[in-house]
Amino acid sequence: MALSIIIAVLILSFLVILHEFGHFIAAKKLGVRVEEFGIGYPPKIFGVKKGETIYSINLIPFGGFVRLYGEEGEEESGSEEIVDKGRSFNAKSVGARSLILLAGVIMNFLLAAVIFYFLLFSNGFTDYQYLIFSNYRFPFGHQRDLPAVSFVAKNSPAEKSGLHSKDIILSVNGIRFEEAGDFVGFVKTHKGEKLTLKVKDLESGEVKNIDVVPRLNPPKNEGPLGVGLLTMAELKYENPLEKLFAGVLHSLNLSHYSVVSIGELIKTSFKEKSVEPLSSSVVGPVGILVITKITLKQGIIALLNLVALISLALVVVNIIPFPALDGGRLVFVLVEGILRRKIPQSIERNVNFAGFIILVLLLVLVTIKDVSQFRGFF
Repeated sequence: MALSIIIAVLILSFLVILHEFGHFIAAKKLGVRVEEFGIGYPPKIFGVKKGETIYSINLIPFGGFVRLYGEEGEEESGSEEIVDKGRSFNAKSVGARSLILLAGVIMNFLLAAVIFYFLLFSNGFTDYQYLIFSNYRFPFGHQRDLPAVSFVAKNSPAEKSGLHSKDIILSVNGIRFEEAGDFVGFVKTHKGEKLTLKVKDLESGEVKNIDVVPRLNPPKNEGPLGVGLLTMAELKYENPLEKLFAGVLHSLNLSHYSVVSIGELIKTSFKEKSVEPLSSSVVGPVGILVITKITLKQGIIALLNLVALISLALVVVNIIPFPALDGGRLVFVLVEGILRRKIPQSIERNVNFAGFIILVLLLVLVTIKDVSQFRGFF
């Protein structure tokens, strides 16, 4: 567990620092004075001033931050030097400030795209994704849906035949199924008959044929085969242009899927008048720790995939137009551009502070939920 904690902290810290580095480099290039680039969060352990910027190491070892001159109003920047107000964040154009705010998520997106490109390249530009909603279609690439085994019951025909969780069912007696429900229906109409399943092991990539006979009278809460099923999307990038931009396209695909899934889960939560559908699909630092622990057992490829997924998650979360997030700050900049006048700094500051408090409370609630949900993993 200690190793899992260290690696989880390193992953999160690296991704947050990369995010902040995006803000840092964009601000530098656009002529905004960067007062401090910090690794970790205060209290400060030590700092070194190079040029006009303080580079600091801080006590709390999670991520980092960038402090820009004038971001909270020049009079509150904390700088003791006389600074050209033209180098203030708030003095820059709407386009420049927008780019600085977006630079963090751009860095996280590019990292995910690079990692995904090499993972896809090593796997023939093919990837597999479990679908929460079986009717979902990815906007890029070529998609084929397949039934996939999520678990295998003990002493079931599936277990005795050698089926395992994460096996993808390519065909049954030469027939392909794109919906888990269609596969289940076919099996139920062929109880007691030998079926030949062509399956692919998702972890090893091995393709094999398995003979299995569905039970005529399965135990309660078990089907004829004794398996749990999910729908798996096989996603391929086939033509030269798709392969060249596979990392970017795959990142866009997964980002789109994340946003659509969140929207559907919110709808379900409202429909059922319960936060359970949404909360069960959201994890915080504790959940990431558990996922890291599980992923470490699967090897370096799985770990790299996890890094890319978390980096992409930071993109999706930070771009949400909620106060205190990059997306929320971007809204103020864009509104200013539309109205052609400055929004009072006090209003923006108070709204962002309120958003920050809400985000902290949400993080606490998610952490409590994660501790309860993943208690058995510690």
